[in-house]
Amino acid sequence: MKKYIIILIGLVIITLGGIFMKEQFDNKMEAQETQQKEELFALAKKRMTDFIKTNYKDIERIEYTDDYEINPMGGISINGYLNGNKDKKIWGIYDKPNDEVGVFKVNATRKPECEDKVCEY
Repeated sequence: MKKYIIILIGLVIITLGGIFMKEQFDNKMEAQETQQKEELFALAKKRMTDFIKTNYKDIERIEYTDDYEINPMGGISINGYLNGNKDKKIWGIYDKPNDEVGVFKVNATRKPECEDKVCEY
C-alpha cells in the first residue's frame, strides 16, 4: 500500500512540474512573438515613411496609429495621417519578404517625377 502512495505522489509531482514548465515556455514564446510584432511594426513605419516622403510633396510630419494587422503572408497593414491633419489619412501594406510598400492609399499630392510610377525609396 505504501508503495502505491509513493508512486502516486511521484506522478503528481511530475505532472505539476510538467504543467509549470509548459506555462513558462508559453510565456517565453508569447514574449518573443510580441517583440517580433513590435519590430515588424517599427520597420513598416520606417519604410512607409521613406515611401511617402519620396513620392509625395508637402509632407512635414507622419503620425501612425497603433492599430496594425499582420497577415499570414508576412505583410503588415498600417494606418496613420499626415501633418497633424486627421482628414489626410494614409494606409498601406508593407510586404516584408519583398521589402516594399505593396498596396497604399495616401491623401496627398504626388511629386511630378513620381506621378506615373513609384519612385525608388
